[in-house]
Amino acid sequence: MEKESIYEKVISYIKENELISEGDTIVEGISGGADSVCLFLMLEEYKKEVNFNTVVVHVHHGIRQKSADKDEKFVRKLCEDHGVELKSYRKNIPLICKITKESEEECGRRIRYEIFDEVCAQYENAKIAVAHHMNDQAETVIFRIIRGSGIKGLTGMEARRDNIIRPLLCLKKEEIEEYLDANGQSWRIDETNGKLEYSRNYIRRKIMPKLESVRKNAVEHINALSGEAAEINDFMEKKANELLDAASKEADRKYLTKGLSEKYKADVLTQAEPILLKFAVRALIVRAGVSIKDVTRSHIDSLCEMIAKPKSGEIHLPKGVTVVRESGIVYIKPQEDFKADIEEIPEENIPDLVMPTSNIPASLTMPAAPSVKNHESGFKFFYPVTGEGDTALPDGSVVSCRILNEFSLKAVPDETYVKWMDYGKLSSDMCLRTRKSGDYLVINSKGNEGNLKNYMINEKIPKSERDNIPLLASGSKIYWVLGHRISEDVKVTADTTTVIEFRYKRNGEEGEENG
Repeated sequence: MEKESIYEKVISYIKENELISEGDTIVEGISGGADSVCLFLMLEEYKKEVNFNTVVVHVHHGIRQKSADKDEKFVRKLCEDHGVELKSYRKNIPLICKITKESEEECGRRIRYEIFDEVCAQYENAKIAVAHHMNDQAETVIFRIIRGSGIKGLTGMEARRDNIIRPLLCLKKEEIEEYLDANGQSWRIDETNGKLEYSRNYIRRKIMPKLESVRKNAVEHINALSGEAAEINDFMEKKANELLDAASKEADRKYLTKGLSEKYKADVLTQAEPILLKFAVRALIVRAGVSIKDVTRSHIDSLCEMIAKPKSGEIHLPKGVTVVRESGIVYIKPQEDFKADIEEIPEENIPDLVMPTSNIPASLTMPAAPSVKNHESGFKFFYPVTGEGDTALPDGSVVSCRILNEFSLKAVPDETYVKWMDYGKLSSDMCLRTRKSGDYLVINSKGNEGNLKNYMINEKIPKSERDNIPLLASGSKIYWVLGHRISEDVKVTADTTTVIEFRYKRNGEEGEENG
């Protein structure tokens, strides 16, 4: 394949996955190896088409002293030749490993990404670009399979995750080297890549060549499988979160508890298909703040078994997290000595959730939402949105809601504190509340979801303010971070038949629009 075709392949991939936009600052991790040098050259070429900035980060790990010194010198010369800013760091990874008890591979990766995040914080609209390619993806999938991963592990690496982008995931290793040779560009070789004591190197040097000898297109086929697995996993995770939200809604309606910010009705969970219950359990674990990487298949199976049984029980997870089943509900124990005070609400006293339907006239005024929940709920405030009208927040701000059966697409407001949303895409159990673990919002037209915490970090919202920002939410899904963006999937389109309008009037500020 000619170098122009290889370049166009990457640019098409960047555009298809919306990896780079005008005004971005791309923080590139450049080691000096073939992959990262290819990434560097391609982004420098792409800068001629799109106005974005690049900054190179190079990390000297203190492992291969003289060789690593030459790597650093090579990268410095590369940046100087192209007029690109270089930020070079030196870390003593072997010494750090003795303290943290990590492997050099794990420690080096963690340190690199900590440095990337540190550099990103210095720029607006910053993204981290790394040079993973199709062979890396295939190796990752193989490694996860033999380690005992489920379907989530088959999904491999994503083109974009949070602020990390991988523009070269569409290229094979041979295409990368072909591109560099065609450009007359040399690169550095890391001699540790040949050491078979590293699991990844063994897969790369021994297993992948065997697979390629059996089937020439093995790498492409593994990548195709990974892509399909990602689609299946995304669908199942979406359904799992919907199941959790339904179980949470039912638990809130039928049980009174103290000290629990979230609880789930056990029989709602167990009515699901076993495979969906497994995905729901994984989602519950993530909401508890535990990385799924730290959880084994045994943990998942034990939790599913506990939830399915009518008896009380508890399962201990990593990071000191305990999941409890008690009195018909499942919850995360807030602390070791916590004792739940669970009271089942008599059937005749269970409230109905009410939201206006699209045929209700816009003149209808519903009563304001109930007063704030007890702070023991875990939220600073929590108000159900039961219909049109005003909701007063604890700081004196007011959120107004109204339904528009007649509207013009040309009138969709482009304002900070006034938002229109497609009524048909909203859930009936909306609320105004503060944040909780597991919150997410849809970040693009493809339906990709982004963690709320990462969004707040990227928006540079001060940490001291994050727990006080009002959110329009349903379960863990965020429709609007008030004063900031709305979820992409609820935006008004040509197919919208009914609009719901929210206005946020902050305390002490005059007028309807202040941004």
